[in-house]
Amino acid sequence: AKLVTPATAGVIIEPIQGEGGVHVATPEFLIALAARCKEVGAVLIYDEIQCGLSRTGTLWAHTELPASAHPDILTTAKALGNGFPVGATLVTGAVAEKIAVGDHGTTFGGNPLASRLAHHIVSRLSQPELQSAVAAKSALFVAHMKKLQEKYPTLVGEIRGKGLLLGLQLDRDPTPIVAAARERGLLIITAGTNTLRFVPPLTISEAEIEEGFAVLDKVMGVVTAADK
Repeated sequence: AKLVTPATAGVIIEPIQGEGGVHVATPEFLIALAARCKEVGAVLIYDEIQCGLSRTGTLWAHTELPASAHPDILTTAKALGNGFPVGATLVTGAVAEKIAVGDHGTTFGGNPLASRLAHHIVSRLSQPELQSAVAAKSALFVAHMKKLQEKYPTLVGEIRGKGLLLGLQLDRDPTPIVAAARERGLLIITAGTNTLRFVPPLTISEAEIEEGFAVLDKVMGVVTAADK
């Protein structure tokens, strides 16, 4: 309440913080934030560029929240074009009424090819079969992460995230692990402070997941052995 006041024009938040270390905002927090924004007349904006479009197993990361906690504005990109450069901003009717002609002008906005491609991608990513598969693959990822957690308790800490946007907290700089994994054919990225970030293709196979964690297991074994 102290941060969101009547002087606040809007609040921008990721339902799942990506670059910051894969931190998931709780439903209670987002519901309270939405209520506060409505109370003071602030616009609530969800950035779902990383966590949206079925990355969490539902079309949007906020889908399962009550309607009262849905945003006034939502941003999406990256997955929207499946490699083609495109982004989109979705707004409620109440917000749209405030936008006059020219307010949202852009030189290349509404490109026909980009728009048609995005339309097709959304139709593919919104398929229930794909979303169910994301949930199943997420469970497999987490199961492997828990094994690493048990095997390397001095190295692996908290498991965070949802769907196929997951983070593995480490107790040290992950750079040596990332480098060693790359040498063995596994590409991993980091986020936040000492966090390994897992953002695989939604179409990743179970065999590829198994292979990837086999490499990561070996790498962690090498790193922890050096501690002795």
